[in-house]
Amino acid sequence: MTEPGSLSAAVGLRLGALTLEVELEVASGELVVLLGPNGAGKTTLLRALAGLLPLASGRVVLDGIVLEDPAAGIRVPTERRPIGVVFQDYLLFPHLSALDNVAFGLAARGMAKARARRGDGNGG
Repeated sequence: MTEPGSLSAAVGLRLGALTLEVELEVASGELVVLLGPNGAGKTTLLRALAGLLPLASGRVVLDGIVLEDPAAGIRVPTERRPIGVVFQDYLLFPHLSALDNVAFGLAARGMAKARARRGDGNGG
């Protein structure tokens, strides 16, 4: 069981020529940065954690809740995961700042706009 606010993930998937095998442990309040060359699997990993790509193997646990575990037949749909992904260029609202683009996703999930802009996402 993971502590509240933590992420435990073992991601295994294949996408075209890319075979991705990643294990990741992130503690509550910890900041993690993904670095690597083009094609290394950074975006693929983020897409898998968000549920945009299904895992072939592994497990994703966030705040002690299993979001995906193919061996157990568990897969929480993307729209029910408390994970958001903002891509570099695509799908941003050009009339909003970077902060407002990120806050939009939180506000769309019911968080007050002022709280979303502060980045106070703890506890929904």
